Amino acid sequence: MTTTDSVDLPDGTIHYRIMGESGPPLVLLHGGGIDNGDWMWRWLAPDLATDHRVFVPDHPKHGQSWPWRTRAGQRVQQDTLARMLDHWDLESPTLIGLSLGSATSLGFALDNPDRVSRLVLTSCAGLQDRVQAHELAWLSLRRPFSWLIGRSMSAEGMRRWVRTKVAFAEYVPSDDIDALADIAADELLTKRRHGGHMFCDWNRYETGPRHHRVNFTDRIPELAQPALFVHGADDRAVPIRHPREAATTAPQGQLAVIEDAGHFVPVERPREYVAVVRKFLADTEITR
Repeated sequence: MTTTDSVDLPDGTIHYRIMGESGPPLVLLHGGGIDNGDWMWRWLAPDLATDHRVFVPDHPKHGQSWPWRTRAGQRVQQDTLARMLDHWDLESPTLIGLSLGSATSLGFALDNPDRVSRLVLTSCAGLQDRVQAHELAWLSLRRPFSWLIGRSMSAEGMRRWVRTKVAFAEYVPSDDIDALADIAADELLTKRRHGGHMFCDWNRYETGPRHHRVNFTDRIPELAQPALFVHGADDRAVPIRHPREAATTAPQGQLAVIEDAGHFVPVERPREYVAVVRKFLADTEITR
């Protein structure tokens, strides 16, 4: 059973789905840019909903979470998550994130340890001081050039990007790849219709001229929850040394590396991803 709804918050509207009828609550937080709850969790959400209650929001300025009236950086993402947990009446769910969603989950768990039972941090943002060619990345994100990239990308160009640049496993059906390409194209057009940017606010404003403004590396030893860091072996956005170090320094940290996967592990290698997430949930259920 899937319920679709939305809630009006002080900063704007959040759209969400709730899947499953019973079981421990899981909140799935997708990545930034051309992503939303339907895109990233196409396989994980329905699988976990067979024995969990699964909550899948669209982040501010993503999916159907429009209009949104403020800059959706790290603090707003965390505050929005807190409001959504209150709205759903969830005391201490498991948070499962991807990239931006992982940074949101990690920051929220560090600031609110009693409100999170477990963490699955996939392709985790918020663990590095700089990215490759950092100054150039900052300039391209903050200058009009980034708007030109977004405006020049066509819906068909976005579909082509998904089909050719996302490292789908050979077993992923072509119909599913086409469906994901269509969702990404719709996301591009939705952002354009609302005056949004193809790249998310988190990337644009939490990337400073010399360093990332969000870096939780020094706080990882504070994590009170079991935390699984899932990473694609071929991830070029977040070097694997960062989650490996975090998994070592987290008191209850684990690392799962998925071969032949890049930054979008849940859609690139869905079988492998579901398997490592389910194993972690089963292994940590007794000690929650």
